[in-house]
Amino acid sequence: MVNEPNSLLRNDLVTATPEPARAFYVAVFDFSLDANPDLPGLDFTFLRRPDGHEIGGILGDPAAVTASWGTLFEVEDTDATVARVIAAGGTSTTPSDFVYGRIAEVSDPFGARFSVGSRPSHSQG
Repeated sequence: MVNEPNSLLRNDLVTATPEPARAFYVAVFDFSLDANPDLPGLDFTFLRRPDGHEIGGILGDPAAVTASWGTLFEVEDTDATVARVIAAGGTSTTPSDFVYGRIAEVSDPFGARFSVGSRPSHSQG
């Protein structure tokens, strides 16, 4: 199960050298690359499987010290999920609104980081 609340939504590669990374993933997985007009100030492209399904993206960030994958889980309510993360011994950034919804970066009690996000709604924002 993916792309539903409480499941994996996407994985995004953050790297200082996005062009070689884009070429690599296209060559290895036959992904296509699409620009993202919603984020004009960022060097970001969508990664899509050959069937057109979006699986994530590649973000060029000159400040990235090492390349790393970021994982985003979709949730019904970002703030409620952050509260559960903290109650279970994890940590979190303050949730913030983003063009695609409300997002927070969290860490489990063992230091693994990932993000949680809910889609935009009238009750959030």
